[in-house]
Amino acid sequence: GLYGWEPDATEPTPDLAEDLPEVSDGGKTLTIKLKPGIKYSPPLQDRTVTAKDVKYAIERAFLPKIGNGYVNLYYAEIQGVKEFLDGKADEIAGIQTPDDQTLVLKLNKVQGVLATGVALALPATIPAPKDYAQKYDKGKQSRYGEHQVFTGPYMIPNDSSGKLTGYTAGKEIQLVRNPSWDPETDYRPAYLDKITFSGGNDLTVASRKILSGQGLMSGDFAAPPTAILKSALSSRKDQLLIEPSQGIRFIPLNTKVKPFDDINVRKAVSAVVNKNDLRVTRGGPTLGPIATHFIPPEMPGFEEAGGEAGPEGLDFNANPAGDLNLAMEYMKKAGYSSGKYTGPPVLMVGDNQPPASKTGEALQSQLEQLGFKLNYRQVEHSTMLSKFCTVPKAEVAICPNLGWGKDFFDSESMINPLFNGKNIVEVGNANYPQLDDPELNAKMDKASTLTDPAERATAWAEIDKEITAGAYMIPWLWDNQINFASENVNGVRNKFNSSWDIAYTSLK
Repeated sequence: GLYGWEPDATEPTPDLAEDLPEVSDGGKTLTIKLKPGIKYSPPLQDRTVTAKDVKYAIERAFLPKIGNGYVNLYYAEIQGVKEFLDGKADEIAGIQTPDDQTLVLKLNKVQGVLATGVALALPATIPAPKDYAQKYDKGKQSRYGEHQVFTGPYMIPNDSSGKLTGYTAGKEIQLVRNPSWDPETDYRPAYLDKITFSGGNDLTVASRKILSGQGLMSGDFAAPPTAILKSALSSRKDQLLIEPSQGIRFIPLNTKVKPFDDINVRKAVSAVVNKNDLRVTRGGPTLGPIATHFIPPEMPGFEEAGGEAGPEGLDFNANPAGDLNLAMEYMKKAGYSSGKYTGPPVLMVGDNQPPASKTGEALQSQLEQLGFKLNYRQVEHSTMLSKFCTVPKAEVAICPNLGWGKDFFDSESMINPLFNGKNIVEVGNANYPQLDDPELNAKMDKASTLTDPAERATAWAEIDKEITAGAYMIPWLWDNQINFASENVNGVRNKFNSSWDIAYTSLK
């Protein structure tokens, strides 16, 4: 991609780009020079990357058949995006390529996350040669993923036509050396010669295998099962790496579903929730500190938004053990004279597998203290997301098993996607409370134009305080990422996503 992240960096590292964007025209023009001579993996090993390949990569990310979740949020102010989306233009006019090594982005208005380069480290800037990729992008769903070419140190093996042979959906991805890769052009050391990602494993079996085996490391899961974690903490602690994930777990309250259109009901539910008990269902304090607002530790604006204690003056947010009496007082303010809910059952949809299922069951018990009767459905995680919690028309009132992680080291990515009304969509919606407050929207739009990091941190922290005060979602855990590996693995954590960085990891 144009930029990447070194393991301890909080600013993007030039990757395909030679340097961070050159900003002009008051912040509305970004010029990026590309490194010369970067070549593709087979079967395009004779092709050199050009700026037009990055242009097409960004353009294709806007196509519904690609299904990219963030371009409409961070790249939508590039000139010509609307015309491209409306089918009135075949290209995005604001993405310009004056020569093979120069990419120019023309913006309608200043976008801080583009000017600083952080949003240009997202995968949409990984080059895709149009004359090769476009034929696979035709039809209802792109097939380019089965034929993709690579520019980094690794590639998925393919045959002479480019079809991947090292990928089996849901089961395995193999990475091998990219013969076109030149280490002189890359910041990554890439020590390993081959890496295999194994999917579809039983979590308990996989965790035991990793800890007792050789050459294995944890993948895309937050922690081993609770019993294995406790055992590893006592006998294999040097094989664990526990660090903040810059992520958060929360419980959204759908403001479009009664009774959660009433702020006092939302405050009552926030007050009664015992966050300590919810954390126990995930494994206890090792899993992370109790969350009191939405910008996580290690992120810009965390301290300005209240730090670990949270914003001042919010009594419903103050007691991590829950406060039933305070909750009942808020219910009375909402018109429930007994202090308890007396309306019809509300729909809650959560995961059907532990530990997430245990979290939902604990929340159900807590809400019943306040008189709530829940129509509680437990389904597979993917179904919970695809059919219920990200689909507004499903009218789910409460989703107990949701969370969010940053897109980059900037707190806009922790606030804007979740709370800006313009981000409410029919499918794949991440504005779970369906909050659409014109004043808040305007504040977020203004904060997104700031380019000074300190000003951005302060602005997003103030918005964080305001959102926390509205009780639209209940923040309850700032996750730790628990990475673990076999004894012979020198695992390196990348601070950007808190997971293992395979391009820096080695074997002892």
